[in-house]
Amino acid sequence: MKYSLLLVLLSFISTSYAQETWSLQKCINYGIENNITVKQRQLQVEGASSTLQQSKESRFAPQLSASATQALRSGRSIDPFTNQFVTQSVNSTSVSLNGSITLFNGFSTVNNIEQNKLDQKAATLDVEQTKRDISLNIANAYLQVLLAQELLEANKAQIEVTKNQLDRTEKLFKAGSVAETQVLNLKAQLANDEVNMITAQNQVSLTKLNLMQQMNMPAVQSIEIEKVQIATITNEYATTTTSQIFDTAEKNQYNLQSADLRIQSAEKSIEIARAGLYPTLTLNGGLSSAYSSAAPDRLPDGTETIPVPVTIGTLASNPNESVIAIQQVPVNFKENGFFNQMNFNRSTFVALNLNIPIYSQGRTKNATTQAKIQQKNQTYQAQLLRQQLRQTIEQAYNDMKLSQSNYEARQKQVESLDLNFKAVENRFNAGGTNVVDYNLAKLNLDQAKTNLIRSKYEYIFRIKVLDFYLNKPLGL
Repeated sequence: MKYSLLLVLLSFISTSYAQETWSLQKCINYGIENNITVKQRQLQVEGASSTLQQSKESRFAPQLSASATQALRSGRSIDPFTNQFVTQSVNSTSVSLNGSITLFNGFSTVNNIEQNKLDQKAATLDVEQTKRDISLNIANAYLQVLLAQELLEANKAQIEVTKNQLDRTEKLFKAGSVAETQVLNLKAQLANDEVNMITAQNQVSLTKLNLMQQMNMPAVQSIEIEKVQIATITNEYATTTTSQIFDTAEKNQYNLQSADLRIQSAEKSIEIARAGLYPTLTLNGGLSSAYSSAAPDRLPDGTETIPVPVTIGTLASNPNESVIAIQQVPVNFKENGFFNQMNFNRSTFVALNLNIPIYSQGRTKNATTQAKIQQKNQTYQAQLLRQQLRQTIEQAYNDMKLSQSNYEARQKQVESLDLNFKAVENRFNAGGTNVVDYNLAKLNLDQAKTNLIRSKYEYIFRIKVLDFYLNKPLGL
């Protein structure tokens, strides 16, 4: 039953893919949406956003903490109610609430917030750069499918030409106008054309598989892509220079923008490290209370007292005579239970703490030095990316020029060989030449057409590469 459900599901997926026609933009959108690297980059953005939010909260929101302790002591211990030594079992409870806020720390918090903002922007740009890289790879794979399909159509057209000529030659052979060898040669040529068509069909399947893998699409069945007729090629870079392309590309490449932001982030790290040279001012406050089972069960409420004579000693001149003093003794008492003690023992405090660094065993100096080294490294990284971009654009521009020249030369070659084939075909039909010359002229023309198709898509891709570096749409 499980296998049946799986087969039904795969069949449904296969049918849904087969019924759809995929444009280049649709393929790019699907590939980006299902790319694991993009998702990982997006998680990095979420992490950077969370770090930024936390740094903002640390600037204005105080740190708050609460604690509670329940203890049971026996033997000689300190009564937390009276702070006196007692020798008995004491059950005690203490609670506290403490808070602190940093008023000044050498602008470390402010610089940390700015640094986290820069890191978040850089991470966002990394996502966009990854999407652009994926788009170019998918565009190349898409063009390879179009190339393979056009080569297949060209092979089919070649077969039709060979079939038509074979049919005509067979009729002439039956009429006794040509030798049988000419029929056999054309049949051999037809067999070669059919082999080439099988190869072209296999190539279509392989290029579609490569496209689906670039898109991270399950290869349950081949997809149908949108048929694009590319009659003419528009090349706006034919009259530009590599310097002009680089100047524009430098402003539009996300990885360069990200690298520049990381330089600024590294500069903030230097300021954060230098904050260790400045004093730190902190405001602290707290609330606490406690309960002890060793405390008296009752306490005077202070509402009423009576005078009571109390012996406080004897006379020095007559030790037998007592010295009497009058003490006020409370009359009314109140219960000293848990909540009464917690209320009675409640205390609060507010403190302003100033910490002045004098010597940190070189840690602040080392942190500053390391931050400067990291800032230089980020600067060199940005310079390296620009150097690589310039070299890549120079290579891409040169490849575009070469592919343009090759495409134009192939066009002329096809035009010339087409005229030659028509002339040979007319002579062959009139009996003025043999089948070998006919097949050779056809083979040369077929090969030239194949090379023209390949050069066309190579030329288009080289233009798309330059579009990529200028951050232009990659659609056809």
